[in-house]
Amino acid sequence: MKSLLANCLVNCGIAAVLLTLSACTNDAYDKGEGSYSLMQAEMADIHVGSDLKADYFVTDDDEKFTVATPFTTNWMKTADSTYRAMTYFSKQGEGMAEVEGFNRVGVITPKRQKDLKTAPVRFESAWMSRGGQYLNACIYLLQGSTSDEKAIQTLGCHIDTLRRNADGTKTMQLTLFHDQGGVPEYYSQRTFVSIPLANATTDSVCLTINTYEGVIRKTFKFPSAKGGKREAQ
Repeated sequence: MKSLLANCLVNCGIAAVLLTLSACTNDAYDKGEGSYSLMQAEMADIHVGSDLKADYFVTDDDEKFTVATPFTTNWMKTADSTYRAMTYFSKQGEGMAEVEGFNRVGVITPKRQKDLKTAPVRFESAWMSRGGQYLNACIYLLQGSTSDEKAIQTLGCHIDTLRRNADGTKTMQLTLFHDQGGVPEYYSQRTFVSIPLANATTDSVCLTINTYEGVIRKTFKFPSAKGGKREAQ
């Protein structure tokens, strides 16, 4: 029977990377005054040093933390590189943090898809990072085990059109690409994705997502240099 880990790929433009699809559970979380009571969860870019261990990370609020206890995992395979993850950490003083856990985040670079597929997903939330470098989303994919080796679920981001608004501003329109790929739809799996927008030249971005409840659109204005994190309109 085919492993769930092989049932989902994230289309990142040139290369496709495996999503671990591990649920964001906190079974050991102590809601009292234990070691996890002050734990934070933030999207972050984790830097990996020459020894393949994470040595620091930068959150979407542009806070940089040195990792108190450097760590590695099986998908940190390239030295002196950066990986995207939902990072669970507790602050250990000025600019220092202990990483308690992390979930890899699929980075889906916008590109024009030749064969656009929009299989439905379950939508939870979407938000833009403080500086507008990323548009993040939390969705649920329906999953299931199968013996079909060709069953692969794929996520990506399609560049649609450039909309010129009545007020003279411009909006980049994106669509979430999702191919169920023959994967059975037995139960839902929480999944985080990030869309890099550092090179965008428009005033706003609109993301269209096909959900089981219907098509939704989330629009975000790019923040100014001193702006904060933007919620969807």
